[in-house]
Amino acid sequence: MWLVYIMLSCFAYVLNVAGPAVTYLRDEFNLSFTEGGLHTSALALGMVMMGLLGQLILRRLPAWKALGLGGIGLGVGGLIFILGNQPVFTLAGLFLMGAIGSLIVSTNPAILADEMGAQSKVGVSEANTMSSIFSTLAPLAVGYFAATAVTWRQAVCIVTSLAFLLGLWIFLTPRFSRKNELSDDNTKIKDGKLPDKYWLFWAALVTSISIEFCLIYWSSDYLQSHLAMPKDIATQSVSLFLIGMVVGRYFGSLLLQKFDRFLILFSSIGIGVLGYAIFWFGKSLFVSLTGLFLAGLGVANLYANLVTLSFDAADTARAAAGSATTLASGVAILLLPFALGSLADLLGIRTAMLLVAVLYLVLIVLMLSGKKAAEPEPA
Repeated sequence: MWLVYIMLSCFAYVLNVAGPAVTYLRDEFNLSFTEGGLHTSALALGMVMMGLLGQLILRRLPAWKALGLGGIGLGVGGLIFILGNQPVFTLAGLFLMGAIGSLIVSTNPAILADEMGAQSKVGVSEANTMSSIFSTLAPLAVGYFAATAVTWRQAVCIVTSLAFLLGLWIFLTPRFSRKNELSDDNTKIKDGKLPDKYWLFWAALVTSISIEFCLIYWSSDYLQSHLAMPKDIATQSVSLFLIGMVVGRYFGSLLLQKFDRFLILFSSIGIGVLGYAIFWFGKSLFVSLTGLFLAGLGVANLYANLVTLSFDAADTARAAAGSATTLASGVAILLLPFALGSLADLLGIRTAMLLVAVLYLVLIVLMLSGKKAAEPEPA
């Protein structure tokens, strides 16, 4: 199962390396915040496309082969991205990484279920924990190589090359050619209609992912602009948010064994709002960085719990819910970070960051509505 864990971790790394990398691309190509935001949107647009059309590939390829293809796409897209000397090439590289690379996300639950059976929940938890650690390394690596090596691009090259080599090996190895029985069975219910309460949790999922990636992609620029932090240090400081997510996910998995998911979700939102407020209002580096860590701690348990709530709400239409959930990630990363970048051009990065506060208000409303919809009807 380590192959699945490593491949998912490589994709998570790429998702979180894009924002810090764009900080340097903006200087190299003299890009505005809006033009920089197009790069993260290109990655997300690829994910949206795969969310809409991925079933055509997954019906024709065994899950393991599709996983290998995802690694190949991540490697080829990464090569185009790091060699690109014009925005059109860097945008194309990120789009390819999102489009083909997201096959890794689409296939890993089915593979884990097929290989681990009843223990697949343990596998999903382990895979997410490992991918969180890789995510934390992404901004650290970009800042480190930018400060000590010839270029920050090495931070992208190392991981995408690993994904390419592993993906190529998986794709060409005959023993990975067998069909995934559980994933085939799941296609029998893919046409089930998703109920209204599912879409409440889906919208909450989009909102929570938007909060996460707005902070990942733009907190470095905020620290540079508002607190005059040097670029390399500001880029590496984003890891505090991701470290908060690692810590939060670890303890969240323990708390889930004793407490209701809604209690954990509303507590997480409270911690996230507090962290964001400290980050935004902070007038010193220590205070703002403390807030950034707490914001990550709060965001940590939103995704996993909202995914399980949405799948419960989907009932028998779980295959359709899986496709829609993948689409949620792409939509969130495509639209909101770009919107924040555009607002930063118009109003400044500090004012634009208030978009995160608006998203938290929307999330609270959606969660209250979702909790009410999920309550069993009185007899």
